[in-house]
Amino acid sequence: MEDLILETRHLSKKFKNELADNDVSLHIKRNTVYGLIGPNGAGKSTLLKMIVQLLAPTEGNIIFDGHPISRKDLDNIGALIEGPALYNNLTAEENLLVHAKLLNIPVSRISEVLEIVDLKKTGKKTAGKFSMGMKQRLGIAL
Repeated sequence: MEDLILETRHLSKKFKNELADNDVSLHIKRNTVYGLIGPNGAGKSTLLKMIVQLLAPTEGNIIFDGHPISRKDLDNIGALIEGPALYNNLTAEENLLVHAKLLNIPVSRISEVLEIVDLKKTGKKTAGKFSMGMKQRLGIAL
């Protein structure tokens, strides 16, 4: 049997009279990379928002690590949907410092996380001057 980390079963989302996602069934194996490709309006972001519980499905189920997904599972899921919310007037390190203090995360992790996302050498450059890719990597770090 496959070792699935995420499965959706007949997942659908309807907004008033518009069907954003219709009968989506995914089977994503543990330790794999999975991409969603499609044109604007195809329902990719809506699907991700349902998986991270920002939107409730109209129909269907989401299974995470073998059980129905719950809020507790979000501790083990990282997602960046669309653009990250950054303080554009702060550096990468300062953005992380704000979040570390708000979330009671040791500030000693900041250097480690900046290294992981390859933003350690950005120095005094503010997030507002980052390229889109750099902003997305900072969002992942956050």
